Amino acid sequence: MLLSFILFFALLLVPGFNLNAGTNQDFPAIPALPTERGEVVFSFNEGSPNQIYIIGMSHRDTLTRANGSNTVKSQIEVYRIGEWLIQNRGLELLLPEGFFLKEASDEKGNLIKTAASDNGKRVSFDIKTLEGKLENDNAYINAEMLLMESHHIESQQVEDTDLYNAVREKISLLEKYGNDTYESLFIKSGLDYLQERRTAAMLQKIPEVIEGEYRKGRIKNKKAIFTIGMSHISEIIKYLKQNKIEIYSPAFTPYDDYLSGVNLLENDFGVTIIIPRTLADNLELLKLTRLDGARE
Repeated sequence: MLLSFILFFALLLVPGFNLNAGTNQDFPAIPALPTERGEVVFSFNEGSPNQIYIIGMSHRDTLTRANGSNTVKSQIEVYRIGEWLIQNRGLELLLPEGFFLKEASDEKGNLIKTAASDNGKRVSFDIKTLEGKLENDNAYINAEMLLMESHHIESQQVEDTDLYNAVREKISLLEKYGNDTYESLFIKSGLDYLQERRTAAMLQKIPEVIEGEYRKGRIKNKKAIFTIGMSHISEIIKYLKQNKIEIYSPAFTPYDDYLSGVNLLENDFGVTIIIPRTLADNLELLKLTRLDGARE
């Protein structure tokens, strides 16, 4: 009872959590998720048989592939959250940001499906094993790849390849011109637009991918884990709360406005957004990603 009260009170303090946003009190989001692993920051329509669990991530650097100060620890927490969802919510499908269904390119950092370990049996990597794999600078590996390897979870692409490549090109240009030039301001406006379009494209693709996997018999339920960088979470919450996506093109650019409903909501999906504990406790990061809100 005390744990439920603490969780409920914590959720009220989190931006994006809306007590009246369709939450069914008979189906609490994930009350048994160990608090040391992460924190639920948004939940909606948990009573639906269709569910998407979104986990906010701290990735390696887009261009250098180097780990940041909190990357390894938060990736371990993502692995443990994913493992918990697989074991306790019957999740069988993983939809990672940056994943492509083709021959993955190590130099681009795309995910690669790894061989199943332990003769096809599910295993749980211990902390030392996880640290050793995630700290290895000689090979690109992350929490999603480790979940594929140890728990044999299915994975599918929700990335839009063209938008992904356009974003990488803008990031490279921004690195070239720096942050204090007229060119950089123009590049940044285009990058922000493309990143938001990319976020929306991934989110909109999810119901179609889950339905396809379910119809093919690859998964037994219409549920999935969607992993995406922390910087995208506030936009996703905004779309879900407003029940619409509105992305307007910057001035003097060739881009088009994008206006749409939210496919997840139109297909009766419940949504739970989880932030790994290390990231949820980082007030500077929460402010940077516009998730600080009432925590100020």
